[in-house]
Amino acid sequence: MNIQINRNSETPIYLQIKKSIKKLIVNRELTEGYKLPPERKLAEELQVHRNTVVKAYCELIADGLVTASREKPKGYFVKSFANEDSFNKRFFPLEKMMKYNFNNKEKLFLDIFSDSADKNYISLGGITMDFDMIPTDGMKEIVSSMFSGKMGSVLHTLSRDEGGRTRENICNILSKENMYVNPRNIQLVSETNQALNYLMTLYLEEGDSVIVEEPIVPDNASVFRNKHLNIVTVPMEEDGMKVELLEKLIKQYNPKFIYTMPNYHNPTGITMSLDKRNRLLEIAQNYGVPIIEEDSQRDFRYTDNRLPSLYTLDRYKSVIYIDSFTLTFPYSIKTGYIVAPYDVVEMIGRLIVVDETIVSNMGQFILNEYIEGGYFSKHVEKLAVYYKAKRDLLCSELDKIRNKGINYNKPEGGLLLWCTLDAEINERKLFQKAEKKGLLIMPGFIFYPGGHAGNGHIRLCFSNISDENIKKGIKLLGEAIDESKTRR
Repeated sequence: MNIQINRNSETPIYLQIKKSIKKLIVNRELTEGYKLPPERKLAEELQVHRNTVVKAYCELIADGLVTASREKPKGYFVKSFANEDSFNKRFFPLEKMMKYNFNNKEKLFLDIFSDSADKNYISLGGITMDFDMIPTDGMKEIVSSMFSGKMGSVLHTLSRDEGGRTRENICNILSKENMYVNPRNIQLVSETNQALNYLMTLYLEEGDSVIVEEPIVPDNASVFRNKHLNIVTVPMEEDGMKVELLEKLIKQYNPKFIYTMPNYHNPTGITMSLDKRNRLLEIAQNYGVPIIEEDSQRDFRYTDNRLPSLYTLDRYKSVIYIDSFTLTFPYSIKTGYIVAPYDVVEMIGRLIVVDETIVSNMGQFILNEYIEGGYFSKHVEKLAVYYKAKRDLLCSELDKIRNKGINYNKPEGGLLLWCTLDAEINERKLFQKAEKKGLLIMPGFIFYPGGHAGNGHIRLCFSNISDENIKKGIKLLGEAIDESKTRR
């Protein structure tokens, strides 16, 4: 069997074997009834302990992909996929589908994010926004206007409902992205993670499946995992998720949602091509699986290429769109939103009332004034220019150490670079060596919930780092790479 093992990977070898065999089954290279090699034979072929193969086979059995026979014919056999004709081609409206802890990887992710604010580190780790890029133009006047006059006017401002005004302003912002939305189709939330949590609460029950792009940000994976959902991953290609595999996974797992980040995917920075966007929507329609589209890095666009959102392309009300202002406006003024059919928006609103969670009226007032005063659009333009220069500098510095075994594809937008390491570089060791030198990076293995069979990765975020520290940080990274290689 064509199974490749990376003995320097952070993913246990039994999981690498499992994922390789799973890929062969899903791609139909191994069909129903195929007898897998005996445990000892495969262990000998791969030069691993027999128990390692046993664990891999047990994982495949637990996933429903393989069955074990203790009677003649004895052995491990590939099970069949779901009946391809069992799916209704009609899309079921979202309103008819409603249903009303941290692991080590998630903990490490949050720890790196928290440490990214520590001035003792040069941080290319967590996405924390640059203090110098906090919007200030017009802010003094806006705050002063809220507190001008008698105290009664201030209390009136803070007590009135700013939600309708905020929704109108969001509609105006989205119209510049060629998204024409009615305010009644918008529900305000604090951020995108909260949006995901509400959607999972409304639609999914324990044991249901959701398809996500892999690699995936650990805090998003945590939302799904803590709802006791089955996370089904589809790998990324240079132009977006592998849609051919997506269709097979839908047939196998019958998921309730597909979660995707088509613009500047986190952590890979990949932009989904127009062809794949259309193909994804076609598949979603054919199998009646709605899509959650996150667009939280949309405003960090460094090219004139503006691809339409899935929401814009959708003709069947099968896409829920989520975004927030947490990367473009002061983080403490938490305001995000969900765009969906009205019945969905109404039900999420009721859930928010039950949870007694609110979006601050004061924060919305400041945001509304900033948008309506024309400051916000200018601020977003400023952000794009500023961070494009950061991206270009980081890429030019990385080019100087490419010969050490690190490669990347330059993203068209976003706040991060996804780097691939040569096989002899251990990503955990690299993270540890870099940290000791005072440099924070995100090791790639934390973005793979079920492990990853292949070369290692690191994610480098340039959201809050000076030009000087970019140069220093990449120099330290090069030194850490040299110290992390396995000598052969």
